[in-house]
Amino acid sequence: MSFRYLAFFCCFALSAADTVLPDVRSALNMIQANELKGDLSFLASDLLQGRYTPSPGLDIAAEFIASKFRAAGLEPVANGDYFQVAEMVVRHPVEGSALTIRTAGATIDVAAGFVIPANVSAAAHIADAPIAIFAKPDPDLLKDADVAGKAVVVPAVGQMTRRSVLAMRAFNRALIALKPAIEIVVSDKKQSRPADRLLFAEDAAQPSVPLLNVDSKELLEWVHRNSPGGNLSVDVAAPDDQKVMVKNVIGILRGSDPALKDTCVLLTAHYDHIGTTQTAGATAEPAPPSEDHIFNGANDDGSGTVSVIEIARALAHLNPHPKRSIVFMTFFGEERGEFGSQFYGRHPLFPIAKTVADINLEQVGRTDATTGKQIRTASLTGYDYSEVTNYLERAGKQTGIKVYKDDEASDAYFTRSDNAALAEQGVPAHSLTVAFDYPDYHRVGDEWQKIDYDNMAAVDRMVALALVNIANSLKAPAWNAENPKTEPFRQAQEKLSAH
Repeated sequence: MSFRYLAFFCCFALSAADTVLPDVRSALNMIQANELKGDLSFLASDLLQGRYTPSPGLDIAAEFIASKFRAAGLEPVANGDYFQVAEMVVRHPVEGSALTIRTAGATIDVAAGFVIPANVSAAAHIADAPIAIFAKPDPDLLKDADVAGKAVVVPAVGQMTRRSVLAMRAFNRALIALKPAIEIVVSDKKQSRPADRLLFAEDAAQPSVPLLNVDSKELLEWVHRNSPGGNLSVDVAAPDDQKVMVKNVIGILRGSDPALKDTCVLLTAHYDHIGTTQTAGATAEPAPPSEDHIFNGANDDGSGTVSVIEIARALAHLNPHPKRSIVFMTFFGEERGEFGSQFYGRHPLFPIAKTVADINLEQVGRTDATTGKQIRTASLTGYDYSEVTNYLERAGKQTGIKVYKDDEASDAYFTRSDNAALAEQGVPAHSLTVAFDYPDYHRVGDEWQKIDYDNMAAVDRMVALALVNIANSLKAPAWNAENPKTEPFRQAQEKLSAH
């Protein structure tokens, strides 16, 4: 590494120094690689067992983050505490019966041990339901599809990537509105034991579309032939439910301006991951028998979590504080369906109408992206959706970080991370990342030793500067009215303004 490159991480280049106020520059220079490494080596350690939601490891992580917010001097959010507590239900599926498909030419039987409940809310008896086959779990294929009362059959995805996991989630969400009788995901690999489900307590009583994972080479071959016709029969057993308590961790750096301190900008990340091979299920690549079975989630999203901590620690030294308040928040349950951010969206601790922006950090530590090395670069979802991008671009120019649009990922991922819960209510909210996909995504190899801490510190300085600039701006960031994709978010924001 050259001397010039080393010097960059100690302080800004001269051109940046000319454009960043001395007190802000001093605070940003407090963001250091070693601090990030120290925090992440704990959060992503085996002790926390992959921070599954819910688990003792997740609770330890929450206490650790709260201790860091406390040490930084952030204000607690409620009753002297840094926790927003959510009551959830863990739903344990009970294995059901064998599955039978009858076609014009043959009958396919799958034994009960190869029919695994994945999402079941109540007992169901499916008798000779007409079958609708989809070539892949792509939500676009459901447009104008008539599947009401039918058995939807789709092959499982191949290699597990961030894109494939999110596509499956989007497919399942879109399918619910179409009211099929049942969804069957078919694979030729041995399925793991029935996975538990996480639900909001208020939603647990609501019926959902039964989802079963089926291991059958014969059935998969039939699906790939996309054979027309056929009927499906299966009995589904009722699940076993257990109530649990989980936490978002939140601290606030109170604004200094009398007129603006009641408005806020959010910096967020999710602190959970997928646990171990006993909990990860279909969201992870299987680990060979000889390998470690803990999915430590250093990059996803331990990197975002420690970045929130480190940026909070640095900006807390600003005197005076920025004009608007800055809220630092880490969510539970993103890996299980963005539950923490959804819970906050349902129960915001700061008025949504006075929340001017959210920058959500996802996978900011690894530079070995599958698309090529990413040094001193960052991208974000919904790149041309709002003026938040302008603040990040400007901060990038001041700190030597290239902020760019990933044409493939920008729009595709916009509503598939924790920023979505805020965007859907009208808040300009984006997820920022260094590597959208990388070799150890949802694998046991996502370890803290593989993080590029110098690069992460540099990106964090850029994010911190953008936060300060948004917090000090008299004008809140606006949605891009010229982009038709922002219409639902603009409409939501207009409803907020009307009230």
